[in-house]
Amino acid sequence: MHEHTGNVSIPPPPDVVTILWERRNPLDRQAPRTVVEATVIGSANPCGRLLAQGQRYRSAAHCLLDNGFEQITAERLGVFGVAVFVREY
Repeated sequence: MHEHTGNVSIPPPPDVVTILWERRNPLDRQAPRTVVEATVIGSANPCGRLLAQGQRYRSAAHCLLDNGFEQITAERLGVFGVAVFVREY
């Protein structure tokens, strides 16, 4: 819903999803990454169920990207990593 102030329309705030992931087997670079924790500001629909602890990071990331999110950053922290996704309207 847009707020109207005179002739100016204020867009809704973006949706933001932050995912902390871990590599299950740090010795195997092909081992799947799994979600440790996810934070959602706004909405992650329809991907919310994929953001639960233990879910595959790749599935969550693909869902977000397929539903209008853009990955704005990704950092590796040893066996952990963090990624931030944003969806603007």
